Amino acid sequence: MWNIAFAQEEKILSKAAYAEKIYLQFDRENYPAGSTIWFKSMVLNSVDHKPSQRSGVLHVDLIGPEKQLINQKLVKIVDGSGHNHFDIPKKMPPGIYKIRAYTRWNRNFGEDFIFSKYFRIFPKIPKTEKAIEHINIVDKKEGAFLEATFNPNKLDSLQKRKILVGLYLNNSKQDSLEIKANNGVYKLSYKLNEKTDYISINMLTENGFTASRSISLDENKVDLQLLPESGSLLDGTVNLLGIKALDFKGDGLYTEGLILNKNKDTITTFKTNKFGMGVTVIRPEATEEYIAKITNIDNETEYPLPEVLKNGNILSVRRTGDRVSLIASTTNKSDSLMIRISFRGIKLFDIKGPVKAGHFNTALPVHVFPYGILCFTLLNENYQPVAERLYFNDVGKKQVTIAVKTNKNEYSSREKTSLSIHVKDSTGKNIAAQISVLALAKEPLGAEQQKGNSILPYFYLTSELRGKIEHPGLYFNRDDIYRLRDIDALLLTQGWRKYKYDTTSIVFDYPEEPVLAIDGKVSGNIFNKPKEDVELSFIALGEQPVVQTYNTDSLGRFYFNVDFLNEENREIVIQSKKDGNKRNFDIAINDPESLPIIFENRQKIEKPDSTFSEIVNYEQRLQQKQLSYELAEGVTQLDEVVLEAYNMTEERKKTADLAGKPDIVIDGKDIQEKEKNWSYGLYSVLLFNFPEDIRIQRDIEEPGGALQAKVIGGAGTTILMMDGMVINNLNYSLVPNIPPSEVKSVEVIRFAKHFSRLYMQAYPFASPMEVPPTGDVIAIYTHGKQGIFGAQKPKGILRTSIKGYSPTKEFYQPDYTNQERFKSNEPDLRSVVYWQPQINIENGEPAQVSYFNPDNTEQIIVIIEAITPDGGIGYHEFTYPVIQKDIKDIPN
Repeated sequence: MWNIAFAQEEKILSKAAYAEKIYLQFDRENYPAGSTIWFKSMVLNSVDHKPSQRSGVLHVDLIGPEKQLINQKLVKIVDGSGHNHFDIPKKMPPGIYKIRAYTRWNRNFGEDFIFSKYFRIFPKIPKTEKAIEHINIVDKKEGAFLEATFNPNKLDSLQKRKILVGLYLNNSKQDSLEIKANNGVYKLSYKLNEKTDYISINMLTENGFTASRSISLDENKVDLQLLPESGSLLDGTVNLLGIKALDFKGDGLYTEGLILNKNKDTITTFKTNKFGMGVTVIRPEATEEYIAKITNIDNETEYPLPEVLKNGNILSVRRTGDRVSLIASTTNKSDSLMIRISFRGIKLFDIKGPVKAGHFNTALPVHVFPYGILCFTLLNENYQPVAERLYFNDVGKKQVTIAVKTNKNEYSSREKTSLSIHVKDSTGKNIAAQISVLALAKEPLGAEQQKGNSILPYFYLTSELRGKIEHPGLYFNRDDIYRLRDIDALLLTQGWRKYKYDTTSIVFDYPEEPVLAIDGKVSGNIFNKPKEDVELSFIALGEQPVVQTYNTDSLGRFYFNVDFLNEENREIVIQSKKDGNKRNFDIAINDPESLPIIFENRQKIEKPDSTFSEIVNYEQRLQQKQLSYELAEGVTQLDEVVLEAYNMTEERKKTADLAGKPDIVIDGKDIQEKEKNWSYGLYSVLLFNFPEDIRIQRDIEEPGGALQAKVIGGAGTTILMMDGMVINNLNYSLVPNIPPSEVKSVEVIRFAKHFSRLYMQAYPFASPMEVPPTGDVIAIYTHGKQGIFGAQKPKGILRTSIKGYSPTKEFYQPDYTNQERFKSNEPDLRSVVYWQPQINIENGEPAQVSYFNPDNTEQIIVIIEAITPDGGIGYHEFTYPVIQKDIKDIPN
């Protein structure tokens, strides 16, 4: 294993070397509504890939297509890893979603070291109707016009007069306008004042229903980038020129073309690979001007090459057998040149050599360098960088191998598969490791998995380069004889300017978070001065309360370790004393400002690939089979909650007309029966007794302040109603302390109808185009209708809710050792067959894994990922056949 002396400050070229790398392994790339997103998380040192000791808490967010924060998880990290899940509601609207993961420490390094992944959620049942159709660009005398037709009645049967339409052009410019119906038809005709590549169209009906579409307006457009090897083209010198061709969505595009001089003479040709990347050789002259033209696509665009420099420097890197050749060229009068070799922001060593005829050539064995991306930097006589080149060093053998032994060569459906798994180092010795095991129906999920961002491409490639890398898994397929050529083309075209270990200034504003903790400040309530030596009593409420004490320091600061919180939220009480007496001090908990949400609208452009379409069709066929079985067996679907003896009062009718009928009803008597002597209001009772329906948490926008309620299993945004009326958000802080005795019921409405209109009533100053398209409602009914104004905040005491670690759940798999279950006619249609995120291998002993095969596939692909204590990373996949048998033909 490559060892780097991280403590030697003089070797650190970039503070990014102190960052952590965060990786999430998912069970699949895209998800049907109603399924579960399973993920394993790894937090490793950036430099040596050893499990990080800086962070024990990982923050994972699920973000919707309208930049709404749908759900958050706190994942406990032990020895660099943890795992958790997101449950996707059946009613979740289809579209592009995002998951991001970060540690508090990694916020110091900006977006570069925040993990993110975009994925699709698609409906299990096909939906063919579209509310926005016939989107076209029409050329008229007055100019180019964007035209579209809207069918709001497909969403909103009560829509009558006008709709609100929002336009986002090229992810930046936005406009909104009202469209009235003309003979029942809603049409948009919008003049485009500038060249627009793609557009997002959002529609809002009178009753709050929304729809959106994102399309490319020029699907024939090609973005051809021409990138000299180390940043510049140098006169009279052999230059390597990287070629990168992207389609309208930013995906790689195969192209062929020519490089022409100003007389249109062909200088050279080029050809890209399937990822849109290629390399050509050119010897340019400073007196010439060059352009590139694409020849295999109907495209008349001319793409100018960068200016050819009369004076300058270039650095070229080549693999020659088992050696790395370095060729530095300069027009300066220098006796010698220096090349610096660095690795993930750490200087390895410098090479200095004589210049002959403007060139300095040298070569080194590949084994003197670590495995992964190297940065070669050409320095001038003042030790300033004048040229740089990224290069991937493949040492030719795996650092870590995974050996798997199966108990059979082939299996039958519902038969148990047993695996014995060893992890070995480069010498073949069994070693300790932590592994995950994932088994999938190979068709069609296998093809999606093999192209994705698995552990090897992520830690050795994606995590170190800015920008999108298409199908990164394919670069690590050792059966592909062109993979090293392709990975070199990637690094040449991705460019050293996109290397994350550059010299960008980094300020350490965020401390490490090795354990889950809260900290804050105590101050006087009149002059707001910090209060020293205040005795604080901390109580984490619950069935087994936890008590701690702390005395504030000279700046009034306090700290409590809450690493024991293994639930989503926990109610706490902090009380202050001074000289043995209770005091009326202000107690505030520090909370870092929320992380801004970045969502690339180009991701939403409608261009599903063939693999994705196959997966959607596959999942929908499975769903149809399941429904057919349930209909034949008389199984009742329970998608809707049947509310027995529901008294439709006037207030409830108002709510039902505005938001819909409730999914959950919590009777006031149940709330009152569960009230404890330490309870202080409605939210404290809901927090501990109804956590599967409502989450109670502290409002991060108001440190130490009010609690907020959020619906579990909903759309992500929750508003409050009381006695049939929407509550203004300015009054939300009054709700938590409503006496339980005043409550008749608390009701949950998931995916409420007319939600956008309700949201505008709750947040009257919100921009109409930033209103969430879907959301949930918590409706509270009281006896006297005035409890919201009776809440008082106690003095000298802080009662609030804090987030704990998100509970994990076990992956379900059937057990066919039960013969009745084995012979059941109920189809086993699992696409994700098995998932075990954390298995520890110790003392070289093999891991033993077993599971049962489903009915719906003829091949299973198994993916195993491993991390060792000293930073070794391993990946292994294999496939085995499954014979499908008629269950009725299997003997006892």
